[in-house]
Amino acid sequence: MVDKLKSLVQMSEFIATNSTQNYENWTHFLKFSGRFYKYTYDEQISIYFQRPEATAVASYEIWNQQMRRYIKRGSVGIAVVDNTGNSPRLRYLFDISDTGTKQNSRSPNIWQMSLEHENVVTQDLEQQYGISSDVGSLESHLEVLAMQKASEYWEAHSDEVSGILDESALEVYDVGALGFTFRKAVSNSTLYQLISRCLGNPDDYFGMEDFSDVFDFNTPQTAAALGTAVNTISSEILRQIELSVRSYNRNHERSHDNEAATDLYPQ
Repeated sequence: MVDKLKSLVQMSEFIATNSTQNYENWTHFLKFSGRFYKYTYDEQISIYFQRPEATAVASYEIWNQQMRRYIKRGSVGIAVVDNTGNSPRLRYLFDISDTGTKQNSRSPNIWQMSLEHENVVTQDLEQQYGISSDVGSLESHLEVLAMQKASEYWEAHSDEVSGILDESALEVYDVGALGFTFRKAVSNSTLYQLISRCLGNPDDYFGMEDFSDVFDFNTPQTAAALGTAVNTISSEILRQIELSVRSYNRNHERSHDNEAATDLYPQ
């Protein structure tokens, strides 16, 4: 178990460092991890290199007890590091493709954004984060929010980030340049992930030059710092958007139910 845990950590560090070395690797990871925003960055990396084709993952207990699905014989779990106890240990996740259905099985209800959601999502972001309604489109709201949150994250974690620069391309930066580089890399990466999850193809909005700063995060420590920042910010925003979308859908369904009931009993 110790050897497997060590091997998983080493592989995760290698993948994390490799992911920030070119535009294709980094943006591919951002698209992937945007689907798994409820998991930590370390868990996302583990899922990414073990099951890059995964679409919906959960623990055995959730699949079995809540979703009432069974794990297929011979399925290999996705190992992730669990740091919640006194010492790190492995726990295992399974993709939906590893599961089978029974008569009362449930399927994951994965939310999707469409044009009809944009107004309510925009309004909720304005209310939740104090964004001006003059900002305009949802894309512009997400851009403002990504920059705002990247700056807040840097203010809270600048000392921590400054202490892990040895042997990275960032170690020659002064504090001002480091802060600018970190905020730009985090905000652009966060916005790319948000657009990918909510609005469609983010490559329509971004080019390689937008991620030139990411390539300086070229050690396991700095790559993890960048990934953790993006994960922390994106997870918060996507959870808020999910609430807005699901609330809209519930209200919309309730309205349709009421209309149907009225049609059954005309005046």
